[in-house]
Amino acid sequence: MTDRTTSDRPIRWGIASTGTIAASMTQALQTLGGPSGAEVVAVGSRAQSSADEFAQRFGIPRAHGTYDDLFADPDVDMVYIASPHTSHCEMTVAALRAGKHVLCEKPVAVNASEARTMVDTARREGRFLMEAMWTWFIPAIVDIKRRIEAGEIGRLTVIESDFGITVVDEGGRHRRIDLAGGALLDLGIYPISLARFLTGNPAGALTDVRALARLGPSGVDSTLGGVLRIGDDVMSVFHTSLDATSTLRATIIGSEGRIDIDPPFWFSGGFTLHRDGQPSEHVALPNEGLAHEAAHAMERVRGGHLESDVIPLDVSIETMEILDEIRRQVGVTYPGE
Repeated sequence: MTDRTTSDRPIRWGIASTGTIAASMTQALQTLGGPSGAEVVAVGSRAQSSADEFAQRFGIPRAHGTYDDLFADPDVDMVYIASPHTSHCEMTVAALRAGKHVLCEKPVAVNASEARTMVDTARREGRFLMEAMWTWFIPAIVDIKRRIEAGEIGRLTVIESDFGITVVDEGGRHRRIDLAGGALLDLGIYPISLARFLTGNPAGALTDVRALARLGPSGVDSTLGGVLRIGDDVMSVFHTSLDATSTLRATIIGSEGRIDIDPPFWFSGGFTLHRDGQPSEHVALPNEGLAHEAAHAMERVRGGHLESDVIPLDVSIETMEILDEIRRQVGVTYPGE
């Protein structure tokens, strides 16, 4: 198969699914047009009517009534997997085997075993694969990491973060055990990933994790709190919930100051820097949402790389291992595990 993604022509995207996040990514990609940018050329869904409606809404040339048809489309170079995470592994493997590069929404899978299958397939097929953890590419978060590494708040000590939203529908996917629901995989992954990113994401540096949870009627975690110990120096304290809406804030505490990230922390537009003995400073850094991660993924593909250098594939596997361990501790097991 000829790979045109290393040329100066637009990378042609296919969108797999037609939900809210698929719409957001399509809009983001359409801001990255131009000769060496992105072109959304196809969308796929389980229902032809859904694909047709999405294509008409966003001016997409081709609409496929099955995902296999999308993956087989010869004019698609790269696929964005936007389905619920219970389908991520199956769909990603199918797209990779069809010769497509893949950007897969977070969490990359339901568990670490699925993530390893996806990564093994990408490496065997020689295709690019990346988890779409957009927080790691948001300008404010990138700048905070730079300031931490420059020592602006001294030695990093504690990271506090919370992500809770009220989800009352017991029949919705967030509260269904058969759909790998619960607060942890949908929401709690953000505090955990933030801590990993801001600590430099050292491989194997997580030395301990402890968690407690309240389980809902179906057996998913409805409210969960935890502590990660990263290396010898940093504690990450977080809580996540489907039962109540939290502050959606994050605070980074160092030996000589702290950084308060404006909510919602996972795609923040700024932060306040507090340094001991100095006036506080608010820094505004607007963002372009999902466009940052998409631009990075295309840059890596054009460079002939098979994974991101910001969120490497082994990092995504390690994140799933952390989530697996937390679920083990609180007693959440999904069907088929």
